[in-house]
Amino acid sequence: MNRSLSMTVIAVLFILGCSEQNKYEKAIADFVQTDKRGTWTDLQFKIIEMGKPTSITVGDSIAILTEVFEAKKAKDLEFYTQRIAEHTASMEKDQLKVLNEFYQKSIDKNQLVVDSLMKSSVKLPEAYKSAAAKTVLAQEITCKFSIINPMAGNARQEITETFVLNAEGDKCYRRSPKKRN
Repeated sequence: MNRSLSMTVIAVLFILGCSEQNKYEKAIADFVQTDKRGTWTDLQFKIIEMGKPTSITVGDSIAILTEVFEAKKAKDLEFYTQRIAEHTASMEKDQLKVLNEFYQKSIDKNQLVVDSLMKSSVKLPEAYKSAAAKTVLAQEITCKFSIINPMAGNARQEITETFVLNAEGDKCYRRSPKKRN
């Protein structure tokens, strides 16, 4: 009796796992075979290997937005402080009043930008402010698949890409080449 119950549980878990993978596979297949204009082309899409989906949470998204913002801020700060230093050095070399006035105006403008950048902080979407950090926004999955592209001489191509799907995993947002470690 226990053996048949165990077999039933295993069968149910297997079916649920397969339907979950089929959902991802359908979303990815539809995305790969549909162009930007919405035209679907049968590319004889076949999954070769599919990784385990990774959840992208509100916390992950906030970390990414913050990292991108801070990197741009640092780059901009470096640019404007370098301009200030260059114009300050030029002012010390040149003794022409007209040029020194030009350099001083430029220094003042760049300093305003630097001051503003120093006070700036990342602005998060309103929806993130009330959402729990663990709320799943999307799923990322790496997939190796094959297609036959009629525009490329009907040769079978094998491609490995990373896909970003919605939280449910039934709609694909974008794809990119597999990240190299």
